Amino acid sequence: MGSIQVDDTIQFSPGPLIVGAGPVGMLTALRLAQLGVPCTLCEMNTETTRWPKMDHNSCHTMEILRIMGLVEEYRQQPGAVPQHSDWDTIFFNTCGVNKKLVSRWHIPSNNEYRAKIHANNDGSQPAEPGQRCSQIVLEAFLKKKCLAEPLIATHFGYKFVSLGEDNEGVTATFRDMDNHEKMIRTPYLVGADGAQSKVRKSVGIQLKGRPLPAAFFMVHFRSKELTKLSPFGKWWHAFGLHGGFMIDQDDVDTYTCHEPCSADAAAIRELQEHPEEIPYRVLGSLGKPYKFKIDEIMLANAWRPNFGLADSYVSRDGHGRVFLCGDAAHRNPPHGGYGMNSGVEDAISLAWRLSALHKGIGGGNLVTSYTDERRPNMMLRLERCDAHIGKFTPMIVRTMTAPNTDIFLEKSEEGEKARAEVARHLDRVGPENIDRGVELDLRYLNSAIIVSDGTREPRFDNMRYTPSTRPGHRAPHVFLRDNQTSIVDLYGIEWSLMDFSQVESDNQTANGFVSLDNKATSPVATFKAVAKAMRIPLTHVELDAGEKHVKNVWENYDYVLVRPDGYVAWRGGKEGARDEHCELNEGRIRNILSIALGWKTDPGFMEWEKKELNLEINLTSIHGVEEELGVGEGQGDAFVGFFKEDKRKVVGNDLN
Repeated sequence: MGSIQVDDTIQFSPGPLIVGAGPVGMLTALRLAQLGVPCTLCEMNTETTRWPKMDHNSCHTMEILRIMGLVEEYRQQPGAVPQHSDWDTIFFNTCGVNKKLVSRWHIPSNNEYRAKIHANNDGSQPAEPGQRCSQIVLEAFLKKKCLAEPLIATHFGYKFVSLGEDNEGVTATFRDMDNHEKMIRTPYLVGADGAQSKVRKSVGIQLKGRPLPAAFFMVHFRSKELTKLSPFGKWWHAFGLHGGFMIDQDDVDTYTCHEPCSADAAAIRELQEHPEEIPYRVLGSLGKPYKFKIDEIMLANAWRPNFGLADSYVSRDGHGRVFLCGDAAHRNPPHGGYGMNSGVEDAISLAWRLSALHKGIGGGNLVTSYTDERRPNMMLRLERCDAHIGKFTPMIVRTMTAPNTDIFLEKSEEGEKARAEVARHLDRVGPENIDRGVELDLRYLNSAIIVSDGTREPRFDNMRYTPSTRPGHRAPHVFLRDNQTSIVDLYGIEWSLMDFSQVESDNQTANGFVSLDNKATSPVATFKAVAKAMRIPLTHVELDAGEKHVKNVWENYDYVLVRPDGYVAWRGGKEGARDEHCELNEGRIRNILSIALGWKTDPGFMEWEKKELNLEINLTSIHGVEEELGVGEGQGDAFVGFFKEDKRKVVGNDLN
């Protein structure tokens, strides 16, 4: 645990102050520590979440954890679903009498997908498969890491109250568990305090969007008997045709079910009286309730999906010292799994910027480009989430508005036809968690800190990742010739100069790469000398003659400069390229690094008009229930709930 300086009235954080210790806040802190930057982490709760808000860690999230050296340990955590388990989603009419499996979306296990990654070593695959694991497990894992990190000063039980921002820094006010006021002064503050972010509201940033015209009642429970009964075999998600659905959280005995419900406060309270009935109805679907023994109900509450996007991710119209990330900057329904996974990317994108600013090697464009890079891509994901909902919803509507829903239970020819019609629709729609383009191919197309090279942008496909080292793109994973080492494993902690200039030579090593931090070669020696003079931590990695395939996947450039977040900042030295005859001299290298570190603006950068979120959804308000329930502070999108151990007695949420 780190420490902060204290005087009689105020504490001083030597580095950034992070408000909110969910996954995004903790990953921001851990990444800052890896970059050698001390920080302070404050969280209102003393315990990690009991809310199963996330159960899908995307391929990109797991690739980031691999780069951070955390991936294998995380996969081994109790509660993380084993690598041999599939990601199947099933659709059924009922689990009881006359049960029929209507459709199954099969997504292979991690073991199978890992084999596919190795078999398709063409840059189109991620370095890691995703991971089925609840946010409950992830938060507990990350908290242990934060508590053990000397550069992170942790304060659990600190409730954020307000902040004041000036040209030199930010002063934040908290209240501890004894209701004592605590003030912390920091050069930069990160708001990772969730969907109802007080940090965001304190700096006047608007979150545009509205809730969906729907509400759900959720029950989080354990049942060994349900696992033993296992209707329709193993599954990850199970949808009844009536609109309710169930999630297998750990492939052992932990489940979460969601049933559409009224937003009426009295109706919600009635559901809370007998929450065990919800799983029975969800698995019974169109038939009678499907009864089984529930060992423990851990949580029961009503919630509703929300869309929202902050106008800016940085205070003072994008030029300030307060930054937003995760749910504080964007809110979206669970369809597609873009919420927390986007927050992980926010954390990694923000941490290296704050590191550079803390060390005095970064300029003002690092601040403004954070919104420019992250916000448009989150808008794309929100709109993709909207598309998933739009494709999936007609199945539920068609079923529930049928003249006779019993038809889906019948063994007759008419019953088979009715189920087949739903199955055809589902087969056309397909799974929503395999959008590799949306996961891996988000592009920073118009950023002041990307050194553009004038090349044509590759075609974007929501479903497929197009590998490219074009500046502003995620650098593609590819295995070296040992078929075990990914190129992402070679990255330094901060900046990486990937050198393919010797690939066409006869110089070949045993492992395919060699770190050349002390080798005086030109023009690499010049690049390293300029980086050292600018105090930029740079790892130089040279690929040898045995790695022609890797160079080909990386589009045959001799040099590629990779940022600490895995994105390409610049590339050069390709035969036939626009800059083929431009000497890589000291002046040019200094200009490249000055743009990448935010001191200069890329000549190709243009100010874009800010887009607004465009969702074709009937966003009917159900705000009437909020006043009746006396909704207050909290986290997530729930508006009624209970915990077995509720440290702060948080029972509701602001739904605005």
